[in-house]
Amino acid sequence: MTDPERFDDSIGPLEPNPPSRARRAATIAILIALIVSMIFLAFVSGRGIVQPTIPSKTFTPELAVIDGAGRLTTTDALGDAAVGYGASGTTFSFPAWSPDGTRIAAIGRDAAGAIVAVFNVRSEDDPPVDPVIVYRSADRPPFYLYWSPDGTHLAFLTTEPDGLALRIVPADGSGPAVAIHDGSPLYWAWTEGESLLVHSGGDTPDAFVGEIGPDGTTLERSAIKVGGFRAPGLSSDGRLRGYATPDDDGTAAIVVEDRDGANRRSVGVFGQAAIDFSPVADDLAFIAPDARGSGGVLPVGPLRLLDGRTGLVRTVLAGTVIAFMWAPDGRTIAGLQLGSSVDDNVALGAPARLASLERAPIAPRAPAAAAPGLDVRLVFVDVTSGAIRSQRDVTLSDLFTGQYLPFFDQYALSHRLWSSDGASVILPLVTADGATHLTIIQTDGSGSHELPTGDLGFWRP
Repeated sequence: MTDPERFDDSIGPLEPNPPSRARRAATIAILIALIVSMIFLAFVSGRGIVQPTIPSKTFTPELAVIDGAGRLTTTDALGDAAVGYGASGTTFSFPAWSPDGTRIAAIGRDAAGAIVAVFNVRSEDDPPVDPVIVYRSADRPPFYLYWSPDGTHLAFLTTEPDGLALRIVPADGSGPAVAIHDGSPLYWAWTEGESLLVHSGGDTPDAFVGEIGPDGTTLERSAIKVGGFRAPGLSSDGRLRGYATPDDDGTAAIVVEDRDGANRRSVGVFGQAAIDFSPVADDLAFIAPDARGSGGVLPVGPLRLLDGRTGLVRTVLAGTVIAFMWAPDGRTIAGLQLGSSVDDNVALGAPARLASLERAPIAPRAPAAAAPGLDVRLVFVDVTSGAIRSQRDVTLSDLFTGQYLPFFDQYALSHRLWSSDGASVILPLVTADGATHLTIIQTDGSGSHELPTGDLGFWRP
């Protein structure tokens, strides 16, 4: 490389030459034109003057709620963002979410009689839409309904002149409701194949337990002897079924077996039983008297689990348990437990406090002058360890005590009291002033939240 040529700086620095007045004016005019053009383009594009974007607040319906006047609404998880359903003059009860959470079916009454209505769930901003009325009758009223697992059909009970009928109807209203079975009382569980495991007739000589098809055809290969229980059970994978049957010594046995009747496991009990499978495993939870002479009209007793694979039985909550509810993940089970001397008359079946599933009313009841409710202890138990996660004393409303509690094992199949994340349950509780408040209770004991309104409420799946 060679050295660069030297720069000759003998002429000195250059003097600045300021722009002329005309040139400055032209520059300013160009800048003003650019600014005006930008503003004009903003308005032409429809945006106008740019403002900060404020995101809209949206709410997902999580609860279906019935208030004291029979009005049906959906709300968010805190009871806010209420959306009403149904025409004025129609009252509803016991709304049931479809399995995918997009529709709600409810029993209703209007001036023309009783109905089964199906609503599409909507948000606050959606316009009201008329429901699909899939059933209407003035003399054969419905009083309980239950979605099929795929959400295509509804099965429901109607009061007939000579008893009860089980009917099935397409949920979109594309066909009529068809009666497929009768008997009183009558309970059932849907299978994954759209057949139904039915228990009808209680423990009378005409009682029936077995599978029937959607047309009512009996699928059972041999008769099953029926014991004292209500709703039959099906495991989450549809492989096992549970029921109660009488033993030769006059007691009863709770049975878990394969759907074809093979591989039977059982445990003896001493009276009426209520059963329900875990939503994720083969464990069958049940309550029933564990000693002779300790039973009554309703199933009461310690809460126990029967392992459907091994037949082993263990107690998860001792004492007088009158109802229980599995969490959706199967890791926690909630029990309603009576104290040693509080409301034992309910467990023994005092007729003044109990409703009958054979004639359960569907119209909302007028508020009573005094609503003492039912005092129980709500206990959340870890299923694996048996440890109590939390517990608290609560007073359940008369409506819940009379219409839901005596048939909790059937309602557990169709109406969810647990939130989908397993963090809370919703119950109608009576406060010191006698008022009923729907209350969301945290399972870990961290607190509770009262909804602004509502007598009954059920969580979205």
